Amino acid sequence: MFPNPLVRAEEFEAREYQLAISEKAVRGNTLVVLPTALGKTVIAALVASHFLYNYSDRKVLVMAPTRPLTLQHRNTFLRLLRLRPEDVQVLTGKQPQHVRFVAWSGPARVFLATPQVVENDHEAGLRLDGFSLLIFDECHRARKNYSYTKVARAYVQESPYPIILGLTASPGAEKEKIKEICDALFIEQIEARTEEDPDVSPYVSRVSIEWKLVPLPREYLDLREKIRESLNERLERIASLGVVKKPARYIFRTDLVEASDKLRGMLSSSPPGRRGPIFGALSLVSSAMTLYHALELLESQGIHALRSFLTKMGETGKRSHRGITSELASKGVLDIVDSDRLGEHPKVEQALRIVSEQLRSNPLSRIILFTQFRETATYLVSRLSAAGIRAERFVGQATREGDVGMTQQEQSEILRSFADGETSVLVATSIGEEGLDIPSVDLVVFYEPVPSEIRYIQRKGRTGRRRFGRVVILAADDTVDVRYLHASRKLAEKMRQVIRSLNASLQPILRTGVPERRPMPQELLNEAGERAPELPVEDESGEAAARAEGMIREIAGKVLELVLNSGDQGVPVQDLGRALEPGNRQEYLIREAIARLEEEGQIESRGNRIFPVQVASGGAESHEFEVEKVVPGGAVVLVDGRFRAEIPAEEYQGPRLLIKRGKRFRARGEIYRQDGRLYARIFSVEKVMS
Repeated sequence: MFPNPLVRAEEFEAREYQLAISEKAVRGNTLVVLPTALGKTVIAALVASHFLYNYSDRKVLVMAPTRPLTLQHRNTFLRLLRLRPEDVQVLTGKQPQHVRFVAWSGPARVFLATPQVVENDHEAGLRLDGFSLLIFDECHRARKNYSYTKVARAYVQESPYPIILGLTASPGAEKEKIKEICDALFIEQIEARTEEDPDVSPYVSRVSIEWKLVPLPREYLDLREKIRESLNERLERIASLGVVKKPARYIFRTDLVEASDKLRGMLSSSPPGRRGPIFGALSLVSSAMTLYHALELLESQGIHALRSFLTKMGETGKRSHRGITSELASKGVLDIVDSDRLGEHPKVEQALRIVSEQLRSNPLSRIILFTQFRETATYLVSRLSAAGIRAERFVGQATREGDVGMTQQEQSEILRSFADGETSVLVATSIGEEGLDIPSVDLVVFYEPVPSEIRYIQRKGRTGRRRFGRVVILAADDTVDVRYLHASRKLAEKMRQVIRSLNASLQPILRTGVPERRPMPQELLNEAGERAPELPVEDESGEAAARAEGMIREIAGKVLELVLNSGDQGVPVQDLGRALEPGNRQEYLIREAIARLEEEGQIESRGNRIFPVQVASGGAESHEFEVEKVVPGGAVVLVDGRFRAEIPAEEYQGPRLLIKRGKRFRARGEIYRQDGRLYARIFSVEKVMS
């Protein structure tokens, strides 16, 4: 079955596990769990090739969480498959919805879109029954109300023979969470592989993993005790109230998060008169969580992060924050934080040493230094740069607490610089963990462990892609770092065990029809020719925007003609579609045409009817005009079939769509002579005649 004629054999390295997974995925809804860099996108392309080749009258939809990922997948599909550029369409939120709808109905056969776009367009009328395959990349996001779950449900409801392919490196470790993903995507089978599996191991570059435990200096330990004292007081009260049914010394941050959720639920279901104690308990839990966060910043990040956090907390003006800062001030914490008594966290020096040694041994090395927090990323970049190391911060697009995010263009430029060797070190937050095609990396440094098996696997997977890789995880000894370090490793192993047990319980879904096989014509394969060029980040609309613009202009002209000819009666909005040609009856295009005409001041809506805009014309008379020629700055018209006049652009108060050779219309206006030439001044169009 694989590969078929649609696959570019010269671009494809046949790997046993990819072929085996693809063979199964074409037969049912499949969740593929495969470590980063082992070719999940190749499997997606292989499965897509089966449906594109054998069912040439149907389409394939590939979804990814971000716009850069959709563009990356577009280029991969065109590299691996014999498809023409017009066969592959990228759709993101940067394109207006009417442009996307034109693209959905266009000639493309493979659509690559963000899930929010698909959800929004489906709600606006897009149907999914024309797709033979839906691919969900980074499908561990398919939980709760994320767009993936809504799109999958709509697809299964509308398609008689739905096939779904979910791709992830890490679906989670909890059985309930993995089952939630399987239920959301109607998964019938799980195909999971690890680096140790015999069909995968030949393709895996060895990755060494080192843990470096760093002791905290005495000054840090003393400050920790002061913050811990305030935290313990609150934990004792929480335990004595029974908010968390554990001794205070065993209450951790996760317990506080669960307690907060529980209290908020109680608050919403309690009568107003009984909410006081709940508010009090919630405030107590919230202040404990704030102190836990301050403690973790000190232990794991350093004094720079704690200082910034306490400064921002003091500026919020919240009563609860004022109480905490006042208490910490009384214990001398703020004086210590604001002084120079504490040096930087020892992990900073360790990170600099590790990076410097790697670059000394191989100056061409590419390194990613991961950290949880943007402020730490900024601080580490400044320290690396001061040491003469070419480093760049790599963060997401959102602005958080005054920290401005990066545009997609800025992200793309930094990745290009990293790929070209202009930048040696990326200091990245979680944006660098998932999906993006970051070049082969020699060294990955965790500035701190992460308490998530998903993020642990994603971070680790950034290296060892094409050659030997190295991972170094920094952890402050006897701190939250150590707990997170052990937790992430245990959860990664637990995930593998859960997947194996869950797979046996999955059931097939009901399908109501089998599509007719229609192989792709050879001439289309021949037309694909050479591999298409990569699509720049700035351009994904292709021909769709131009087609949409042409269709809207045509519809706007017809709508305007109908409205102008309706006179004082106006035209019911619902009648417009019936009055237009069949090819121009798409509701989304009619809406856009009406909006543009209204914006240009040519029509106005009143209730459910549309009327022409009437311009005050005083004693102007009604004349018949025929456009004979369009000239710069105006037009030459035949007036009442008897004489010619010029209409300067500034003297024309009517629809621009009528200033076209051969157009005839009746309008109220004035005819006047100036400098021996005849001119027409038009106030308002009354009727379109041709």
